[in-house]
Amino acid sequence: MKISEHAMRTEQLLGIRGEDIHKWIDGFFDHNGTEHSSRMSKNLEFDPYDHRRFRHCKEALAEACMEFGDRYTHQQIKNVFETHVRDDYDGYLPSRVDFENGTFTAKYHDATHSEAMSDVLDASEFADYFEGIRASQEEDSQPLSKFSFRIVLPTVAAIALFVTSIIYVILPVVEDSMMTQKRQLLQELTSTAVSIVDSYVDLEQRGVLTKEEAQSRAVAEIKAMRYGTENKDYFFITDMHPKMVMHPYRSDLKGQDLTHYSNDEMSDNPSVFVEIVKLVNAQQHGFLEYQWQWKDVPSITAPKMTYVEGVEEWQWVIGTGVYFEDVQAGIDRLESTLYRVFFFITLGLTVIMGYIITQSRAIDVRKKRAELALHEAKDRYRALVESSNEGYILEADGKIIFSNSRLHQLLGYTDSELKSHSIWKELFSDNPQNTQVLHHLLKLFSHDAEPGEFEAQIQTKSGKPIDILLSTSKIFLSEKLGHVVSFRPIVRKIYGTSFGPVNQITNYQKVSGNIVQEIEQGDSHGQVVESLNQLPELIREMIEVGTRPDYLRRLIGSTYDAAICRFIELTIQDIGEPPVPFSFISFGSNARHDMTLFSDQDNAIVFETPEDGDLKSIRRYFLHLAEKVCAMLNQAGYSYCDGFIMASNHQWCLSQKEWKDNFAHWIKQASPESILELNVFFDIRSTYGDSSLVDGIQSYIQRLLDKHPEFLPIYAQHCLSYDVPLNSDLEIETEPYDGKASLNLKDCLRPMEIFCRIYALKHDIREVNTMTRLKSLLFYKEIDAEMCRELTYIFDHIWHLRFMNQLIEYTDLRKVNDVLAINDLTSLEQENLINVLRRISLLHEKVTQDYL
Repeated sequence: MKISEHAMRTEQLLGIRGEDIHKWIDGFFDHNGTEHSSRMSKNLEFDPYDHRRFRHCKEALAEACMEFGDRYTHQQIKNVFETHVRDDYDGYLPSRVDFENGTFTAKYHDATHSEAMSDVLDASEFADYFEGIRASQEEDSQPLSKFSFRIVLPTVAAIALFVTSIIYVILPVVEDSMMTQKRQLLQELTSTAVSIVDSYVDLEQRGVLTKEEAQSRAVAEIKAMRYGTENKDYFFITDMHPKMVMHPYRSDLKGQDLTHYSNDEMSDNPSVFVEIVKLVNAQQHGFLEYQWQWKDVPSITAPKMTYVEGVEEWQWVIGTGVYFEDVQAGIDRLESTLYRVFFFITLGLTVIMGYIITQSRAIDVRKKRAELALHEAKDRYRALVESSNEGYILEADGKIIFSNSRLHQLLGYTDSELKSHSIWKELFSDNPQNTQVLHHLLKLFSHDAEPGEFEAQIQTKSGKPIDILLSTSKIFLSEKLGHVVSFRPIVRKIYGTSFGPVNQITNYQKVSGNIVQEIEQGDSHGQVVESLNQLPELIREMIEVGTRPDYLRRLIGSTYDAAICRFIELTIQDIGEPPVPFSFISFGSNARHDMTLFSDQDNAIVFETPEDGDLKSIRRYFLHLAEKVCAMLNQAGYSYCDGFIMASNHQWCLSQKEWKDNFAHWIKQASPESILELNVFFDIRSTYGDSSLVDGIQSYIQRLLDKHPEFLPIYAQHCLSYDVPLNSDLEIETEPYDGKASLNLKDCLRPMEIFCRIYALKHDIREVNTMTRLKSLLFYKEIDAEMCRELTYIFDHIWHLRFMNQLIEYTDLRKVNDVLAINDLTSLEQENLINVLRRISLLHEKVTQDYL
């Protein structure tokens, strides 16, 4: 189903379209874990384990709830999520395990279904993709470019509009608001004075006071009333004649006729008091503007706004006023503050707008460069593909839309012939080995299988068979899915000690030492990876000249350790010093240096936690560090552990006390079944940091074993569960793999690894390397010299086959393959292998005798 169809379906069923949830589910379905490194945490607040490897499994629901919890309820998210996933998997809700064990494969959407695939990556689209868009050179030469119209002019217009609105809209509104507030204040104050007079009128009407007494007391009370910032604003009283009844600052006017009174003797205007009486007669109250003396200074006059209100019973007029100069001073103060605020706002907006313009310009420049680069990428891409020693095909929906000249030379077909619908059946011979490969390709092209790597045999146009290593990978162009198929001829297909001309390097120890030194001095992750990339060719040459497997393992292990240490140092430079001492731990084959190029990661972190330390913040730092280091290792070729036994997993990023608690639980609650999951933890080595933390754990393990001697017999039962792959007729027991009878070489090594581990625990042997442990067991007389030589030979011989198998199956040594096709060995080699496996029974006999 397409995303739009998913959204339509949930809208019909649940009433929720939830298109953003559907896009999220399909937007990050990373079956192979390739997105893990790109989602490395950027800051210490990021919890790496909010990240989920899959979004099509039920474990991802928690992440979905965190992502959309602010937009939907938990139940809504759950309903949409489960409906989407069940629709993709025929009503089933897969778990992560279902994807890891191959029960289900990735479901891609929108551009991967048959109705859309007919138009995916056709020849014209492919050409358009690599042609790019050539930027116009004329745009930059124009005074007013497209960028100016799109970004600069709107920015300048926005700032100008803001400033104009302040001057012509906001400030006038503020002035009107302040004047209105002053008017309301005068009205409320005058009403208060009138209410006082009304109270005395009431006393007079009820006969409590005579009229003269009531008026005298009212005059006295109002005369004493003041307000304002300087407490000099007052009230006055006249009668309706008008005569002055009371004025606190003009006692000389008391009782005088005010009909012809004026502050300005030169003025012909009628008396202000006459105007007041007219206003009260007409409206009972109102505002009047006039000139009056400045507060209590008779010699100065100023414009004033007065509010008056009449008292009808006594024929009085009560008023108070405010000077326009006071109002304007208040407005000026407010406007001054607003001007400062608006100035800084405008300045800030100008800076922000300038930054946006600068960034937009930079983005615009990068876009033009990208367009030019994309145009040039066509020729570079074709030059790269054409110069490759491998043949390449680009397909969509089973249809070949591109093939390189190397493939044409290899097969003898032309480009048009390779685009034939029947070409796949013509390319692959009737060899039984090809049946599975052809079946895989057909499923892959119909999007029912994941990319993979296979050994196959193809036929040239003339009918000549060629053994190849065929690998496939997905490619997305314009959100559409296709596949790249590579054909790599296999030129080495026999066992032996030489595979043709060898570069004569006389001092492998010096060269390997130089690689380690380059890693230790690498200034960046890229430089370390470049140094590591020298290792495969060196190992290949050393295998070809017969270098002992023990030396190869130590070389591979030392470069792995050097890479870890350098990656940690680079990360600490990036995120800061650790809050407490710590050690980066290697487990299992990483710790033993029993590694091929390239093994997966088995690591952890132990850190010291002070009593007053914040465990959560300390762990967050080390998770952050581990996430970066593990991602760097993955990018360098050391893949993530399928069992998630990595320092970036919060389960294995612990304080020393937490590690001790774990081992105490494991040893006290041990059973043959539980030990199966714990094997890796008993091969422990400090790769970087404070090794005393690991020593403390190992010492604690030994104290636990002393208190719980029953652990080693239980471990012995586990050791005996690994049978030697020989049947009763002393023939190698094989399993079919790619149509061949095969033997897993790693499984052949495991009995010896566990044997050495159980006796290392018994004698507190801290060294974890298998060969070193064997020598220590000789010292403790657990084995004699003859048995030690035999076990050393057995271990080296199986490792020799393991390295040779890697070299034959994968010439770049970058994919671990421990499956050996028995029939590829000669009769003598098979007989020797049988003898080697038979002697492993010595280990079973000793363990049985000592513990059971």
